[in-house]
Amino acid sequence: VLGVEADGTPLLLRLPSADVTHVLIAGTTGSGKTAVARALLASIALYNSAGDLQIVLVDPKGRGFGPLARLPHVLGGVAADSDDAARRLRWLVAEMERRDRAGANRPYIVVAVDELAELLQVGGVPVETALTRIAQRGREAGIHLIACTQKPTAAMIGSAMKANFPVRLVGAVASKDEARFTT
Repeated sequence: VLGVEADGTPLLLRLPSADVTHVLIAGTTGSGKTAVARALLASIALYNSAGDLQIVLVDPKGRGFGPLARLPHVLGGVAADSDDAARRLRWLVAEMERRDRAGANRPYIVVAVDELAELLQVGGVPVETALTRIAQRGREAGIHLIACTQKPTAAMIGSAMKANFPVRLVGAVASKDEARFTT
């Protein structure tokens, strides 16, 4: 559940849908990106059993996703440093490849990344490569990304990764170009 329409109908996002797949949440510091991501993740956990859905939490600042770490859906707590994030992303790529070979896509895995641009800067090429591969090929393997960033520009998150976020939620940003995700 993302929210409620004006007529009271729930506004839903179905990650497995071809027109959803991955979600990018953008906004300046304090605009509520992490709160929206936490609400999405809590809703996903509420409506799916831990056997049907697993969650991987990556939070370089180590504060945003902490309240979700005790959910039974969460694999391995919160990855709060770039080395731990890189290890988990390597595992996810290997899992994606294993599922591709087996023709499997269950249970769904939602990879939640807070501060995407910071993770890419600190984690470097290995993290960027793994996230880009997951963004490009994860849907077929049942792996979906929910990522938060202050700067949704291709220069900050890479054009290949940016192109694979069909759903983009925008809070307060620095410019109208960032709001349109065209830069």
